[in-house]
Amino acid sequence: MLAEKHYRPLLHFTPAFGWLNDPNGLVYKDGEYHLFYQYYPGDSVWGPMHWGHAVSHDLLSWTHLPIALAPDELGMCFSGTATVDTGDKSGLFGGNDGLLAYYTIAAEKLPEDVDFPQSQGLAYSSDNGRHWTKYSGNPVIPNPGLQDFRDPKVFWYEPGQHWVMVVTLGQQIGIYYSDDAKNWVFSSVFGEGHGAHDERAWECPDLFEINVEGSTDSRWILIVGVQREAYAGGSGTQYFVGRFDGKRFVNDNPPETVLWLDHGRDFYATQTWADIPQSDGRRIALGWMSCWPYANHLPTHSWRSAMSMPHELTLKHTVDGLRLHHAFIRELQTAYADSHQLAGMTLSAPATLFEAEWRSALRLTMTITLAENSSLLLTPLQGTQLMLTVQNNQLVLRCLRQGAWGNEAYDQHFPHDYSLELGMNRTLTLDLLLDRCSAELLLDDGRYAVTNLAFPEEGPQQTLRAELTAGTAQIDAEWHVLTQPCLLSEKTE
Repeated sequence: MLAEKHYRPLLHFTPAFGWLNDPNGLVYKDGEYHLFYQYYPGDSVWGPMHWGHAVSHDLLSWTHLPIALAPDELGMCFSGTATVDTGDKSGLFGGNDGLLAYYTIAAEKLPEDVDFPQSQGLAYSSDNGRHWTKYSGNPVIPNPGLQDFRDPKVFWYEPGQHWVMVVTLGQQIGIYYSDDAKNWVFSSVFGEGHGAHDERAWECPDLFEINVEGSTDSRWILIVGVQREAYAGGSGTQYFVGRFDGKRFVNDNPPETVLWLDHGRDFYATQTWADIPQSDGRRIALGWMSCWPYANHLPTHSWRSAMSMPHELTLKHTVDGLRLHHAFIRELQTAYADSHQLAGMTLSAPATLFEAEWRSALRLTMTITLAENSSLLLTPLQGTQLMLTVQNNQLVLRCLRQGAWGNEAYDQHFPHDYSLELGMNRTLTLDLLLDRCSAELLLDDGRYAVTNLAFPEEGPQQTLRAELTAGTAQIDAEWHVLTQPCLLSEKTE
């Protein structure tokens, strides 16, 4: 297997060493994007959970900071949220602004222990997250008698002048409210009979308001993780579009409607940044780029797992109703180093559109119109194929991935072959971002996102191939070789 140094992404966040999973506490304050994350510094497999911490000014180059939260006598520090307490509504900051972090206290459960080891804890920081104090009254919400009670997301609800917390209650989401950020009252629950479920608990909820593009209207989006039975199998992220009155979420769609935020194998535990200034106006999301059935067995050793490229989310009208659309963050264009263009070509199969060599990262954007019974094959990384086909006036994307390195869990679960139906044939936009071990694809103006890891067995030099294997097509394309704007700093403050 290729040396692991060739797999560390150029543009995606990774830990300097150790294990990483869920993004936690994504918050913006005083010009810094904060990224907290589930972290185990003692090994490159899951272990006693800490909160790692990094900051960035552009969402591409990151400064590693010391561990923010570590296990204590109450338990480990599972996933959660961070938010700016503007005006010291909590009374913890002497009248100044500060940062609040909510996390799940997860006691180690031994056979003789109580059945319900998870509760919600609070920590706070008055120096922009450089130092944290755990609240002396933890837990702020004791366990209500559930095996799975975790992953709080907290925000200030201005119309009601109170804080809101959404948190996993087994396969549902509980909603709590508080006037002072410390004392919490249960208000409602959402989820039974709605969306996708499997035998495991929902995870990592997020709830936020977003404008409907081209309208003065808005909706609320509830994001929820499904651990094992997502669209492409394994872990995945769904979302609901609805209304929220500060205490209750109501789904706009029929309960059986399932909306997937991403249709790949490697986009989970998605969270969005809180407190981005209104002058910016973006809702930026980040996912853990892995999948639980093989996450502990990926072919790296000193470090393991990466975050996705941050996405800008918008809510748009479609023929099926309101749907989220994705775009890679605009800051990505600052990393362009070399560009190529293929304009206005009409081709008949068999034809090779282009072969683009790259070593670290590459971005391809394309507009394509496929005739009936036509197929476009992209080979972005060795062992990975993406095929767009039109049959019976229907567009279908097929995703194939191979991979084996002698580990049973990896070899069994990592390979895949699945399809995504895109509906009626039409001119399609495609945005493909390749990094050393990942292929992230946005289709149809970002309505469909498909995120998949890839670990080529050959050297770091890769070739992106685009081939018309059947029929005819009209194509415009450009691709950009990318460089890292700034090397990761392992600064400690």
